Amino acid sequence: MSETEAQVVNGINKVLGKLSEEENRKRFKKWNKTVAFSFKEYDKTWTTTLTAGVPGDLVEGPIDKSKKYDILLITNSTTWLGVLNKEIKAMNAFTAGDLKIKGKMVDLLKLKKVL
Repeated sequence: MSETEAQVVNGINKVLGKLSEEENRKRFKKWNKTVAFSFKEYDKTWTTTLTAGVPGDLVEGPIDKSKKYDILLITNSTTWLGVLNKEIKAMNAFTAGDLKIKGKMVDLLKLKKVL
């Protein structure tokens, strides 16, 4: 795993870790969702299942367009790390097409709280 790929995975874990914060535990306690983070440059997707808002193990696998996720985030490492480090605004990346998020709008707005 390259250094950048390790940073990407650490970033995913950081976001998932925010779900454990007191304020977010209440917000996400009814969430039973499959969330995937897909990065084309690695041809990989990292997936977790939230049960009552608590993330399960992060599972790495190849990009599989036939799979259905409740929430699917598609981006590249530069954009992802820029958003996490507050160097890039998520909304700007989204409108520029550098960050794609698929799922129900209500879920996406809620997820925005931890990005």
